[in-house]
Amino acid sequence: MALKLFMIKLFRIGQIAALLTSLSVAEIRALAASPDPGLERFYIGTYSGRIYQSSLDLGSGTFGTISQAVATTDPSFVALAPNRAFLYSVNENPATVSAFSINVTNGNLKFLNQMPSNGGAPCHIVVDSSGKNVIVANYNGGSVTVFPIQTNGRLGTATSHIQHPGAGPHAHCVTLDAANHFAFVCDKGLDQIRSYVFDPATGTLTTNTTLITSVVAGSGPRHMSFDPEYKRAYVICETASTVIGFNYDATNGTLAAFQTVSTLPPAGFSGNTTAEIAVHPSGKFVYGSNRGYNTIVVYTVDPVDGTLTPVQQQTTGATPRNFAIDPTGAFCIVAGQTSNDIRLYTIDTASGLLMDTTKKLSASSPVCILPFILKPPQPVITVRLTAPDTFESSLGNTLNLLTYQLYKSTELSSGTAWELLTTGERGQTNFLVSKSSGLAYFQAGVFTNY
Repeated sequence: MALKLFMIKLFRIGQIAALLTSLSVAEIRALAASPDPGLERFYIGTYSGRIYQSSLDLGSGTFGTISQAVATTDPSFVALAPNRAFLYSVNENPATVSAFSINVTNGNLKFLNQMPSNGGAPCHIVVDSSGKNVIVANYNGGSVTVFPIQTNGRLGTATSHIQHPGAGPHAHCVTLDAANHFAFVCDKGLDQIRSYVFDPATGTLTTNTTLITSVVAGSGPRHMSFDPEYKRAYVICETASTVIGFNYDATNGTLAAFQTVSTLPPAGFSGNTTAEIAVHPSGKFVYGSNRGYNTIVVYTVDPVDGTLTPVQQQTTGATPRNFAIDPTGAFCIVAGQTSNDIRLYTIDTASGLLMDTTKKLSASSPVCILPFILKPPQPVITVRLTAPDTFESSLGNTLNLLTYQLYKSTELSSGTAWELLTTGERGQTNFLVSKSSGLAYFQAGVFTNY
């Protein structure tokens, strides 16, 4: 796993002790004049023959400029490789899947190759967590195809293809579990969530008829999202304008429904269809998009049983086909397909409620939002003497989703070699540092586990 180091003002341990003794202060903080708040990049899939890119400043909550990353036909859904070196896109017409390399400096995309999707109108794509495979849902005809990712990022010949049975199947999305072992496919036409055993080493899907979950006829299950602990899954149903909550058994890949709740207010709304669903990184809130009523519905999640309670209908642009909760959980980015815009909302992390920032970008037929952290916030180190030979180092300006490390060196120069001192747990920001470790200077590092 790659590591990014962020230079903080460096402390010499002996000097800190002397300052603490002579000045009788409780702590000393290494604080840059203005710590970098962090930056996200996001790609935008469209029906306008291009993939856009833009950015989001995590400090000011403002968008950067929007530009074309690459031209390609109907890139209605996009997915990122775990190493963030490659991006993959469906091309709904003429039913292909494309691979691109990412220019790490400017975010532009370079076409690598393209493969037929082996079905009609591919509408959803996901890269498995091993980074070895791409799985595509073909809407027309209802099928699922797996493509291996070669070392150069190009797509290889399909290693698995499953045709859904019956009349009028419409595979609409693929969702993988935490173990990368079960793949769930929402089939809008069959009113089913079909679970397959996935082998990332061989890129194969195995059908098991006992792993088929049926929903009420005419519901039209479209997209599915797990909670952060992968104990529950939530499916949004396009036709019925509902969300179904499921308990998930990771041992056998089965789903057991426990609730169905409307995405609309009690009075309802004629002509609505739903689209996207997302669980907040905290697991405390669920969000779904209404097309027609043109809102994002917000639910709170009961921490005991996972049941949903609707708390807000946030107005959006026209036809919010897709949206994304950014990795920090602080923002919601919404694509208005027919209003031709991207709108930014802040998220109250206590209540889950959305607030319109009024900030937006113009984009032609945007239908997919894919954000990721480009540059984490710069940590700020606070050092406190807890014992004669022990210091507590606390990091501020951090994110719970990151893993932080402390590095040490006995000297400071332009060619300083930093040695790993300690690695925290995910989200850990407090570290005990012993003077007996021979430490002279230290700095904070951030794993790129986001």
